[in-house]
Amino acid sequence: MQTLLHAEPAAVAEALARLDLAEQPLLTAAMQGYLARTNCTANHPPLFPSFVAWGETVRALREQLAPAGWVRNDEKNYSRAVHPDGHLAIAVATGNEATGMSGESPATKSAKGPSTVEALEINRLQAWLPGMEPPEEGAADDEEKQPVTTWMLLVHHAADEIRAELSLPFDIGIDGRISIWQERILLRAMPLDPEPLAVMPPTQPDIDVVVRRKA
Repeated sequence: MQTLLHAEPAAVAEALARLDLAEQPLLTAAMQGYLARTNCTANHPPLFPSFVAWGETVRALREQLAPAGWVRNDEKNYSRAVHPDGHLAIAVATGNEATGMSGESPATKSAKGPSTVEALEINRLQAWLPGMEPPEEGAADDEEKQPVTTWMLLVHHAADEIRAELSLPFDIGIDGRISIWQERILLRAMPLDPEPLAVMPPTQPDIDVVVRRKA
């Protein structure tokens, strides 16, 4: 399918505004996940760095959006931040190296479970792309039964930068990874400090200091 792509800063800001969002809270959440990962050592279990990065990104995303009325939702152990109107949610996932790149087609790094599959089924049934428009008046009396469109904050930690995008998933591939997107909103990349360089003192000749006893 043809993916709607927003890459230029003005287009990104406009697309996020449609979802009642701004770029900085999303970037802050992505950075918090990265910082949590950098605190891990070789003594942690191998899977822990990725897990803690995901968990801290979810935590930071919820805290960043809470002042605007967003609420946490962990129904069926599927952790999301939900917009105050209840019709839009954001989940977090680790993306592959194509994340945040306009000329590439990103995918989640891991296969997704039944809760994500169920969310994608709802996404495909929506009559609108952004997922923000309220239902037509009289369409249903029970607001809680209105479908929730789930967007995904996709984050990739590269060697020299953090890349992220807020994208609307449509379907998964045969490997179980999300790789088909209805809409992609590319966030600006966050450069990382290079590895510290060893500073070698300049080579200088030895200096002999003559010490004389006072008379």
